[in-house]
Amino acid sequence: MALRDPQLEAIARGVVWWEPPDVTLSDPNDFLCRVMARGLWDDIKHVEKVYGEEAFRVALRHARPGVIDIASWHYWHHRLGIEPVPEMPKRTFE
Repeated sequence: MALRDPQLEAIARGVVWWEPPDVTLSDPNDFLCRVMARGLWDDIKHVEKVYGEEAFRVALRHARPGVIDIASWHYWHHRLGIEPVPEMPKRTFE
């Protein structure tokens, strides 16, 4: 994020309350996935305006296991026209 955006910082605090907004915003894919899972409608509209719809598609392709719930996973794939909906990312233990 080149310029400070107070609204994005507030959204970052809301979806990832356990770390500072600058840390949350430093990983756009993870931030967008968390917004897709926990963001309010106004948050989503603002984030989509700033990042663009394609960034949401990229974020879904790089989603980490456990970040997005199943309902949000299906909703966002359908909303963004990504079909068939792939399996959710799974945690692996080695």
